[in-house]
Amino acid sequence: MIHTVDSSRPWQFPLPSAKARLVLEVIRMRRWLALLAVCLIGIGVCGADVTVTYLGHSCFTIQEAGGPIIMIDPYSTYVPYPALPKPADIVLITHNHVDHDPAALGQFDRVEGDPIYVRLLDADGRCREKVPPSAWVINDDFKTSAIEGSHVNARGGGQGYVSMFIFDVGEIRFAHLGDLGTLLSAKQMNALADVDVLFVPIDGAFTLDAAEAMTVIAQVPSAKIVIPMHYKVAGITPWTNMATLSDFTMLANLMGTVIETGQSSIALTVGGLPETTEIWTLEYLR
Repeated sequence: MIHTVDSSRPWQFPLPSAKARLVLEVIRMRRWLALLAVCLIGIGVCGADVTVTYLGHSCFTIQEAGGPIIMIDPYSTYVPYPALPKPADIVLITHNHVDHDPAALGQFDRVEGDPIYVRLLDADGRCREKVPPSAWVINDDFKTSAIEGSHVNARGGGQGYVSMFIFDVGEIRFAHLGDLGTLLSAKQMNALADVDVLFVPIDGAFTLDAAEAMTVIAQVPSAKIVIPMHYKVAGITPWTNMATLSDFTMLANLMGTVIETGQSSIALTVGGLPETTEIWTLEYLR
């Protein structure tokens, strides 16, 4: 049945009394105050949550409520964490190694859906850099900057280069350092100057070790949350010479605040970030 309105006979209601108008105004004011409280309490501004989920190794998904799913460095089955396959809309690949890009092992079904893959290493293995405020525009919903980092560490581990991605989701600026093996240069520190959430490798065999990672964290003083990644997990990571998460947190506890979330996912808002740098550990999604 189709309902129509006869505009020649508008609905009419009796005018409310002065007392009734006052009651209505109080109710209206209470509703506005309640909405304002939701927007301001704990977050400073009105904004949707940004959910960060740790899928294991160096792989994370980041999504603002209602926005695209950003995935970073999905791994092949060579590193058998249980979380993949998972869906994503945009996939950032820091470098073409089997534990960061399933295509390196000929696997093309590790990310579900029809994602856009972003690979910024050129044919010579060097990063096609765009540093903030410049950025690669991926689509209408997402853009990212990138700066090159060396994958070779002071002990000769690792090889080649990585693209370190810098991007905003829900007014929070994230940076993923891939398999960075060195301390930051002045150029890199400048590119990372306004980062809020920093993903840092800590294994020591192929990337930064614990002490170097702590130095890199100090080189990015804007970071409010630092999430360690790329470390040894018994029964999953095939490299026995990698350091464990506890190797890193033992040192980190001496130098700053370590929060063991016990969760694989965290919800962040720009106004709810810590005032000073904290290291948050996440459990990989099982």
